Formats: sequence, structure tokens, C-alpha cells
Amino acid sequence: MQAAARSMTFPEFMRFRTERGVADAVLEAARKRRTSTSEYLRSALRAQLFADGIALPPLDTSAHREAA
Repeated sequence: MQAAARSMTFPEFMRFRTERGVADAVLEAARKRRTSTSEYLRSALRAQLFADGIALPPLDTSAHREAA
């Protein structure tokens, strides 16, 4: 999938700092799940927000698939 298609599917951008080693740990975890680091982080973030009782709109998986 090209960068333009990804940005259309996921239009918001987040960036934050973390302690040393976390980026490598996320990369390793994503590889174990055979997914991208972005998808791994989106999934983990949504799961934690749900656990914290934060309502999120459902993912539009059909649009995500069409962009792929």
C-alpha cells in the first residue's frame, strides 16, 4: 500500500517520546504478530482505550481493505 493510501485510511498522525528500548520492543512484537509496527500500535492503543472505558468509533475495515 502506498503512503498516500495509508494517509487516506488513517488521516490523523501521532508522535511521542518514550524510554530507550521501547521502539525495538514494539518492532519485535509486531514481527512476532507478522504485522506492521503501526498496526501493532493502533491495535494496542485501541485495546487499552477500550479497557479504560473510552468509547471509540468502530474501525472502517472495508475502507482499509479497499485501500490495500
